[in-house]
Amino acid sequence: MEFPVAGIQKAKSEETHRRVLEAAIAAVEARGMEAVNIRKIAADAGYSVGSVYKHFADQDALLLAVNSVTLGRIKKVMAAAVEGIEAPLARLKALAQAYLEFARDNRNLWITLFSHHLPDGKEVPEWHIQENIALLGFIGAPMKELRPELDEEALAARSRTAFAAVHGLVTISLEARFVGLSGDKLEREMNFLVERLAG
Repeated sequence: MEFPVAGIQKAKSEETHRRVLEAAIAAVEARGMEAVNIRKIAADAGYSVGSVYKHFADQDALLLAVNSVTLGRIKKVMAAAVEGIEAPLARLKALAQAYLEFARDNRNLWITLFSHHLPDGKEVPEWHIQENIALLGFIGAPMKELRPELDEEALAARSRTAFAAVHGLVTISLEARFVGLSGDKLEREMNFLVERLAG
């Protein structure tokens, strides 16, 4: 059976895209955001620099793709964390703990997700904005059950506030700041924070 030329070319293109992205993800996991250099990633993936640029316009585009994968992984972790949990407060606590565990286990990917900023004048793609909004949906659903009086705008604001508060606690703790927490104390205070945010 012969495959159409266009189909073969598409498959090769998808394979190139996948391998380049995997090389970039591996680089970030091992050495952080600064490790993403187009020339180095091309060599790691086994392609020419020109081949990489056919799929990613620049280093920022490649990092956006890496961050997209990271967001997808966080969403999977969060979905698994709340599976089978009916009580909304318990779901919020499970989400916060799952986020903490992801940050601990995937430190460089997590740091890159929040450290990478596009240069002035370059707008964040709409698809990436929507990926971030989808993540907040995990918080919004149980929050709505707890606070049904919140309208859509207020719920969105409360969900953002809840995420920012949890993210802040995780950040100062994992960065080992002098005001940070660790171990069981961090997890206990995380639950305390969620209870107050949901109240």
